[in-house]
Amino acid sequence: MRRFAATVILAMSLIAAPAFSKDDATQTTGATDPDLVIKCRKVEVTGSLVKKGKVCKTAGEWKRIQRNGNRTARAIVESGNICSGGCCGNGVGCGSGE
Repeated sequence: MRRFAATVILAMSLIAAPAFSKDDATQTTGATDPDLVIKCRKVEVTGSLVKKGKVCKTAGEWKRIQRNGNRTARAIVESGNICSGGCCGNGVGCGSGE
């Protein structure tokens, strides 16, 4: 159960990683709406230690991706299927033979 929870959390952090990248390059398109400004972010390529890819989306799309990632992570935590160490209250992780 712990491995599954750790795997889910790891997967969610990898999905959300591009949304939290610090390497933002903004391209202006002459749009007056801030959500229509295109932002490019460098993301790590899976399977490579040094290769980076570039993903460009509008600011509104990046916000939507971040909101969806946060909503999913919150749902996982609130479902009670994982805990942050120790006993979960359901006998899992308490040395009861998991």
